[in-house]
Amino acid sequence: MATLGRWNDRRRRRGPHRVAVRVPLVVAAALVAAVLVGCGSAPSPTPTPPPSLAPTPTPDVHLTEPASADAVFRALGAAGLRVVPNNAVTGRPGEEPRLRINATYVNWPLVIHEYSSAAALRAHAPFRPGGRPTIGDAPFNLAGLNILVEFGPHAKNRNEPPPDPRFREAAVALIDALDPLIGPLEQMSIEPLPLPTLTPLPGSSGPVPSGNTGPTASPAGSQP
Repeated sequence: MATLGRWNDRRRRRGPHRVAVRVPLVVAAALVAAVLVGCGSAPSPTPTPPPSLAPTPTPDVHLTEPASADAVFRALGAAGLRVVPNNAVTGRPGEEPRLRINATYVNWPLVIHEYSSAAALRAHAPFRPGGRPTIGDAPFNLAGLNILVEFGPHAKNRNEPPPDPRFREAAVALIDALDPLIGPLEQMSIEPLPLPTLTPLPGSSGPVPSGNTGPTASPAGSQP
């Protein structure tokens, strides 16, 4: 009895007996998952769709009359044509053309004439739309607005041989660069070159030619 009393006395001094509780592994995993769900995490941001690229209108590079020969020259270079300037000649007051730029293109002369107006070009330039070059004319001549472009050496005989095909190709590239600037173009060429046509007018039966298929009437008082 004394021994039992001593055991009870030690138990009272040590306090209540602690019993270890073993939690099953499945229950522990469920508790951890519940804690994680309770804490939560910030939802991932929804990716912003890229802005739609609206089509941008093509800028209108067409010049207005009276166009500048210098603007035409710079535009030819911007179009990728290797036009090398030589000199520029300014006409005297009241003289036509009022400016002439002499240059070289694919080793051939290229001259840009600036007249005061399209009517002045008709009146003073040796240009016959749809005609054939003769003595003193370049093999390829292109006109639009108040600008006349001569390409090639001036003819010394009435029956000049056809130019090398590479010069004709260069003339076609020249048309491609000039037409957006001063078109619709007219030509006076030793060999007819393909010229762009205008967009059909509302109610018309077909495309409107840009006045390049043959001679056109000159303004009143103009010289041929």
